Amino acid sequence: REIHPQALDREAFRPYGDFMDLLRVPQIERREGDNIFAPDLLKLHLEGGAASVCVARVSECERVISALEYHQFTCEGILPLDGDIDIFVGPSSFRVDPETVVASGAKGTFVRLNPGVLHGRQFVVDSPEVNVLILLPERTFGNDCTFFPLKGEEQIRITL
Repeated sequence: REIHPQALDREAFRPYGDFMDLLRVPQIERREGDNIFAPDLLKLHLEGGAASVCVARVSECERVISALEYHQFTCEGILPLDGDIDIFVGPSSFRVDPETVVASGAKGTFVRLNPGVLHGRQFVVDSPEVNVLILLPERTFGNDCTFFPLKGEEQIRITL
């Protein structure tokens, strides 16, 4: 017996699941900016809930931590797909202390952030832009995301 691989076709594949080319997301392709986020692209139904597949396109910009966010009840998964990024994190203290910030994220390295961990946008390391897979429970940005900007003297510059 033999089979021959066929190109993915949405209608033919529908009985088995769904798919999306995460490197060519229409919502991102039509926009410009230094960080673009496309939430809830696909759902992964899991025991007790659903994970949401999101994509961020991270572009070159000034490497300054100017805002923070955290999720009180959920983890966040971050996977740089096609380049290296810097991910900053800090303990759950509602402020970032430069002495406790960690920044790194190599292409292909999956990072899990625990609930309550301070974090924010990612920064490219050595390419103009990087596509980043983000895994969260669906609608996290509507129901479990606390976001706050940092004032000028609170901001932190990330150096290479």
